[in-house]
Amino acid sequence: MKLKHDISDEEISVAAYYIWEKKHPYDILCWLLAERQLYVEQNFTHPSDDLISKVAEKIFFSQTPHDVLCWYIGLYDLFIKKKTKRNDIDLLFQK
Repeated sequence: MKLKHDISDEEISVAAYYIWEKKHPYDILCWLLAERQLYVEQNFTHPSDDLISKVAEKIFFSQTPHDVLCWYIGLYDLFIKKKTKRNDIDLLFQK
């Protein structure tokens, strides 16, 4: 999950807090992270649900702590906002 960025840890921590505050179940956090990670890896195009599912499953079985998932989701959200000039990431990933 290496991502070259210039986003401060403080900004990411705040974004992570807002993710954590939503109290998503662990499997949903895995999905959200996989979705965002693949979106960036595929040059800001939406990946297939099948591919998201496979990556989310790997994340799930890695047993990454809940707070770390929130941190990475926050990082990707901020990165996507910067690169796409979109303010509402949730709308971007709505189906």
